[in-house]
Amino acid sequence: MSSPTHIIIANPTSGTQAAPTLATRVKELLEARGLAAELKLTTAAGDARRLAKEAVTQGATVVVACGGDGTLQEVASSLDGTSTAMGLLPRGRCNDFAHALGLHKNDTPEHLAGIIAGGKTRAIDLGAWGEKRFLTVATLGFDSEVSRYVENNKLWLKGTPSYLYAAMRVLTRFQFPFVRLKGDFKTIEGRVLLAATANASCYGGAMHIAPEALVDDGLFHLCVVNQVGKFTVLRILPRVLSGKHASHPAVKIVTSSYVDIETPDGPQWICADGETLGQTPARFEMRPGAIRVLVP
Repeated sequence: MSSPTHIIIANPTSGTQAAPTLATRVKELLEARGLAAELKLTTAAGDARRLAKEAVTQGATVVVACGGDGTLQEVASSLDGTSTAMGLLPRGRCNDFAHALGLHKNDTPEHLAGIIAGGKTRAIDLGAWGEKRFLTVATLGFDSEVSRYVENNKLWLKGTPSYLYAAMRVLTRFQFPFVRLKGDFKTIEGRVLLAATANASCYGGAMHIAPEALVDDGLFHLCVVNQVGKFTVLRILPRVLSGKHASHPAVKIVTSSYVDIETPDGPQWICADGETLGQTPARFEMRPGAIRVLVP
């Protein structure tokens, strides 16, 4: 029996835990179109990366990631630089990467299966930190602490509301880190609220941290918010939902093909795609057109 051409990797715990149901239905729809498909469920962190790597080795032409941004990140990491295309079935807490490509959590299985079967691809950039990859935004400072709060606490809230709730909890105890950032923009240093290195415009469920960032422009859009009073933070945060924070005098957005991050006062956590990546120091490098993604 020949190997399946389409491998669907689903995370059963993503978002509303609806991923397996969606993945099963899409598999049926692909098979009805004459495509050989197989469904594989993850059971632990790192499974999606391993399963995607195995699919590439076995000659799959498409690996479909079903879940949230973290699941998609793992699959994309294994497809980087290969000829295997990536399909998306967004079913996570936020789904920011899928949104950047015109796909949404409420899309029907029929619509999503049609996109996968249609075969239209778009070359997409990946952010790289050594062997690690990220799809949307790598965060440091306040937004990283918020992401870790959401990651480490089982909140009943989903999407943007979960991040806004976490922001209120984190703000009361937040200490502004001193950072030194280097890139094509030369050097930026000082105490900051956050430094967000964006490959896509949104994180945290359509929060527009870098409004002009595109997933295929070959550049990072680095948003730096300088230290401000905590009441000012409360005024800035709602503006991030629409991207209007960019006009605030404490905010600077620059572009670069790489970003070096140092935190002289000690290591700081870095998160991306809703997952913890590691601690500073860090060097982010852009990988233009690293993966091909199936799009509408």
